[in-house]
Amino acid sequence: MRRAVLVCIDGCGPEYLSAAGAFRWVDFSAEGWSMIPSVTNVNNVSILTGAYPREHGVTGNCYYDRAARSWVYMETPDFIRVETLVERIAELGLRTAVLASKDKLRALLGRGAGLSLSAERPPRWLRERLGEPPHIYSIEVDSWLMRAAVEVARSYAPDFMYISTTDYAMHMHPPGHAESRRHIRLIEDGLKGLLEVYEERGDEVLLCVTADHGMGDVERAVDLEVALRLRGVSVSVNVLIADRYVLHHRNMGGAAYVYLDDPSELYRALEALREVEGVEVALTAWQAARVYNLDPERIGDVVVLAARGYAFGLVGEEVVEVKLRSHGSIHEGRVPIMVHGADLDRRPRENRELAGLILEWLRQRDERCSGLPG
Repeated sequence: MRRAVLVCIDGCGPEYLSAAGAFRWVDFSAEGWSMIPSVTNVNNVSILTGAYPREHGVTGNCYYDRAARSWVYMETPDFIRVETLVERIAELGLRTAVLASKDKLRALLGRGAGLSLSAERPPRWLRERLGEPPHIYSIEVDSWLMRAAVEVARSYAPDFMYISTTDYAMHMHPPGHAESRRHIRLIEDGLKGLLEVYEERGDEVLLCVTADHGMGDVERAVDLEVALRLRGVSVSVNVLIADRYVLHHRNMGGAAYVYLDDPSELYRALEALREVEGVEVALTAWQAARVYNLDPERIGDVVVLAARGYAFGLVGEEVVEVKLRSHGSIHEGRVPIMVHGADLDRRPRENRELAGLILEWLRQRDERCSGLPG
């Protein structure tokens, strides 16, 4: 029996794996690219749909509803405009499971899954078997998630399982830190244990592992609302990393959407942004949609990406010194791409391409899968 497991190690730039000496046993390992902006929701949805943001519609961790003039977290499946891999496989009568450390990702990605759960809010039956999970702001929570995956494999035996960890460890520690190495090895050991469960039953297992984004040091934070106001342009700014997990990143990240109070000031805003410290890229919505494959209906009038070492945030001053690790820009776009258990006809270059490999793998599973759409 063929099974497939797709894993997103949240925040895991390739340097985390090399520093830990991890995953050297996989059949294929390379560096590839995430979607831009390099934030969690955008990339988890691309990984699980195989689609660009322009197709699936998720363009940040949060979204500015112009009509309602309000900010909304993009953490419900209503935002996803295409079928996910989970839904396409479930339609065939195959078993699917979605496991996440963060409950927001379970809620966003679990549509159509036969089983979905999170370490942050686990079901009672799983707590009774594994004990209470560690706090979401811990390294150990991902180890608990791996144990949960093993338990799900044993008791539920899904044909396809999606696993998404949390990036708390990466936000807290650089790649060479002992805690970073320990975190990666906990995940690696957990996945080895998961493969053993399937292999003991004689199953063929395809394991695909990637990340939603990398991580980088930030030393200076820029408030784009303040910077533009000082230059005579009134705006609202959506910092795309913003979500409920504020301890991770303090809502400071390397990508932002700028919404103009007066749309006629577009080119004035672009000129002003060229003068702002820490701004590396500033594009109109049309330009950014074309360059980064974004949905133009769900981005700002201007898309801004930070230079290395900078982040955007609503900090109350144009520029302040900070000390944190964060993501969102092009500089956190490099991710690992690993495949184990199958020969590859082509090398995946983007994290979203792993969905296609899994579809092909399960298409060949048996006669029931012959109608799986590509």
